[in-house]
Amino acid sequence: MHGQLRFDLCCGARALYRAGLSVGIAGHLSINVGENRMLANRFGPSFGTLTPDDVLLLDWDGHVLEGRGAVNETIRLHGVIHKRNPSIVGVAHTHPPATVTLGTFRVLPEIWDQEGCLLANDVTIAEEDYSGLAASEDRVSPFADALRTHSAIILPNHGAITTGPSIKVAIFRMLTLEGMAQRHLAVANAARATGLTPTPIAPGVAAATRRELETLIAQHGAMDLVWTDLLGKLRASDHDLFVKQEMGV
Repeated sequence: MHGQLRFDLCCGARALYRAGLSVGIAGHLSINVGENRMLANRFGPSFGTLTPDDVLLLDWDGHVLEGRGAVNETIRLHGVIHKRNPSIVGVAHTHPPATVTLGTFRVLPEIWDQEGCLLANDVTIAEEDYSGLAASEDRVSPFADALRTHSAIILPNHGAITTGPSIKVAIFRMLTLEGMAQRHLAVANAARATGLTPTPIAPGVAAATRRELETLIAQHGAMDLVWTDLLGKLRASDHDLFVKQEMGV
């Protein structure tokens, strides 16, 4: 059951790993599959080794309903998000290095390039100091509430969460967020080295460009094209995942 979604979740995890956006065995991806039901990776395998057998069916409190393995307490982060935002389908939580760096300064990345426009006015930062694992509802609730109006949130000294109408979109937004953070840090370093003053894309222009890009994506099925391209790269680097999928094991 949910075979394709389990595979998509694993492909997203592998893509984040290949892009250097995961740390050790930390992080979860989840997919809302119905009232009080979600798919999520079990605790143990890293994003770089995840297979469909490692994806469990859980309720939003983190109880395992189907599959072999267990989850740790931080899965509550996903359960609370899905519970409070039932329209969100895909949730990605990991610890992307450049985003974490900006989070230590409580700084949102400015928009310096066209790709960053895809998240114009859609990234926020948790207004709190790091206080431990995101493993209790009272600690996680502010993040879930912020995701009602934004698709990405930076957690200071911790990581980031991105959401979407599918796990594919949530993964793409995580990659985009990290790209924005990398560009922000690169521009800041270049400004210090050259003494020049950089010019970000004006907020109004960024917002208008986002609308144009979203229209383009919808008209040409660009999200599917991006995902197909991602799978092509993974076939070369993570052949084992595709062999298992094609063999049905």
